Amino acid sequence: MPRELLERNVIKKDWRKVQLRVALCYPNAYRVGMTSLAVHLLYQLFNARPDVACERVFYVPGEPSRSLESGQELAKFDVVAFSLQFETDYVHALEMLYRSGIPLQVKDRQRPWVIAGGPCVLSNPFPMLPFVNVFQLGDVEPVLDLLLDALIAAEEISELDSRLDVHFLLPGRSNAQRAMVRNLDDAFHPTCQILPVTPYPNELEPTLGQSLLVEISRGCDRRCDFCLTTYQCSPRRERSLTRLKAIVKEGLDCTEVNKVALFASGFVDHSELPALLASIVNQGHQLSVPSLRADMPDPNILHLIHQGGQRTLTFAPEAGSERLRAAIGKAIPDAVFHSTLQTALDAGFSQFKLYFMIGLPTETVDDVLAIETLCRSLLELPPRRHRLHVTIAPFIPKPHTPYQWMGLPSLTTLKKRMELLKGLRRLARVQVDVPNLRWAYIQGALSRGTTEFAPVIAQVAQSPRATAGTWFRIAKEQGISLESVASADYPTEVQFPWDRIEVGVKRNTLLRRFARLDE
Repeated sequence: MPRELLERNVIKKDWRKVQLRVALCYPNAYRVGMTSLAVHLLYQLFNARPDVACERVFYVPGEPSRSLESGQELAKFDVVAFSLQFETDYVHALEMLYRSGIPLQVKDRQRPWVIAGGPCVLSNPFPMLPFVNVFQLGDVEPVLDLLLDALIAAEEISELDSRLDVHFLLPGRSNAQRAMVRNLDDAFHPTCQILPVTPYPNELEPTLGQSLLVEISRGCDRRCDFCLTTYQCSPRRERSLTRLKAIVKEGLDCTEVNKVALFASGFVDHSELPALLASIVNQGHQLSVPSLRADMPDPNILHLIHQGGQRTLTFAPEAGSERLRAAIGKAIPDAVFHSTLQTALDAGFSQFKLYFMIGLPTETVDDVLAIETLCRSLLELPPRRHRLHVTIAPFIPKPHTPYQWMGLPSLTTLKKRMELLKGLRRLARVQVDVPNLRWAYIQGALSRGTTEFAPVIAQVAQSPRATAGTWFRIAKEQGISLESVASADYPTEVQFPWDRIEVGVKRNTLLRRFARLDE
């Protein structure tokens, strides 16, 4: 990564004039982190405080971490703040500390203090518990000032326990609770977002290119049983059309780009989505939208998306058969996929991304074979010139969902089921992506893991290469079978560590949804 990177809207502060210096760390590549709205949100919220200087730090393999704004090493900051979006980034976070000479474990470290937030923290922070001083749970906006005030006022880390409320998890606390923004219109949205100035190296190009990132809603009420977002981020809250128009106008003026990338889990459920899309494209701006539900309330939005310049649409059927889709809470008939893709083809689209999972609860051989059957039928839609980019990934059980008691099938079983789809790979106009299946067991073990995984994460972080083989070897040396942990089924009476975290969904609700698998 170049030492000097020319960017718009960077904030640089004099360290001598602030009381708290925060390193905002995204433990992944720059191009990934700068496509995360969380980075822009936290950066502007931290720096809105005149007594705080916040600088960004991204993961660069094998190198000591330095901030982009001033080039300072992590050890020079008062606080190192990680945004943990993916379980497999845990090792990147610890590598960033290790290569900066910062002791990994809380018990061995004085300063800097390490804090962490993000979806992984709200889901299950316990594999990282020995390494993090403070976990912030849920939405950051309602509690950020409380956190910063506490970090500035406390002289010793032990003082934070009395200064931070129930929305933070610290050592010794028996329970914690998710913080939630109730009215998104009242919540801050970053508009003067940072963008690299062209030309720049390809490896630094944000995933969505030169775009203004806009969150239109938060949470989802659809209740797909495999989905973490719908259970730990509900109820769904949306920004009004008036507020979104203001964000788009201010953001485009400040960033000087012409493309708006809209974000939301329940994207097509926004009550004013057609009007929002029309407002953007009628002003001549380009659009980028996330994955769509095929059973969208208004298929006419496809024409607006195409008018906005997007040429590939993404859908996530999740399962190939109608039976299995109904069983997991995403009951969308094949006919709806046919109708929606035909509407998209008529609107001018010719490229589609489809996401499927294998290893879902109650899955049979017929359900797996139905993936190819569905794709074949979609290829037959006229004018039969379109292409499908199909991604097939193993199901990963998540805490706070009805499937938290279920494990992955064995690696042997997953390999056999993937082999059933070899005919799909031979279809014309179809590209198939399949991940390394061993990573599914690493992610699955971390997803429902406890503090017993901390030594494994730490050792992998200090290894020359963190390959899947490295994970399995080190876990085995620690007496842990990643496949066994990820594949474990648990009785419903078991008490999980994350039961201590209130995310807004009752255990009885999860149990009722889980019981549907036997119906």
